[in-house]
Amino acid sequence: MTYLVTGVRGIVGRAVVDQLRAAGKPVRAASAQPDLATAPAGVELVGLDPADPRSVAAALDGVDKVFYYAAREGVDTFIDAAKSAGVAHIVLLSSIATEGDHNPIGAMHLAVEDPLRESGLPLTILRPGAFAANARAWFSSIKAERVVRQPFPDVQLTPIHEADLAAAAITALDDPARAGKIYPLTGPESLSHRQQVDAIAVALGEPIELIELSYEEAVESYYRPVLDLWAEAGTAPSPVGPTAESVTGTPARTFAQWAIDHVDDYR
Repeated sequence: MTYLVTGVRGIVGRAVVDQLRAAGKPVRAASAQPDLATAPAGVELVGLDPADPRSVAAALDGVDKVFYYAAREGVDTFIDAAKSAGVAHIVLLSSIATEGDHNPIGAMHLAVEDPLRESGLPLTILRPGAFAANARAWFSSIKAERVVRQPFPDVQLTPIHEADLAAAAITALDDPARAGKIYPLTGPESLSHRQQVDAIAVALGEPIELIELSYEEAVESYYRPVLDLWAEAGTAPSPVGPTAESVTGTPARTFAQWAIDHVDDYR
């Protein structure tokens, strides 16, 4: 039984590969840019060009289960190849943004969800909210200056540790009864950007200055639809749950734990 993990340059895809490898399960890592990707020792790394049916078919050859990153380009080619390969189960990494009023982020993910659901392939959908790993955007400024420049510092989010998303994906892949299920997921607590910076400072053992950016300043480096969502959200706590525990049965990791796990990236 071989697992294919797409999007392995992303932090969630890599976490899925690492956990599968640690469990001794045969895994193949795929990327549209394999020359820029890495994989652990013993893991096959392959290219997957979504525009090339032969590339997709080769990546799926002998594969039983797939962790699929939500890329709209080539999804129809992927569906055809997955049917031909006899794939037994797919877990799609989607977004909780699909559940609100239609917005560019939700629409982008629905463009992948919809054809996969209509394909008839055994499918489980994970719909996470904010990733704890979004705080990677602060790596360079914290390392260089111990400063974070952030718009809407008091907007509340429920950041999810990528290790929890990977564990939920693997749990779902290994349970045929999860096919047909959709799991909205949040982290275990509502935190502002300011509180996340504070958690990183605690892990680092050094103070970090937070400088608030205006909307106009932020559009140069932030995705505008995200800024618009933050602007609409205000500062009220974000609803918590269900967490990854609803899939894995294991308590979800906190952002403070994420900061500890990644503290060396800030040094």
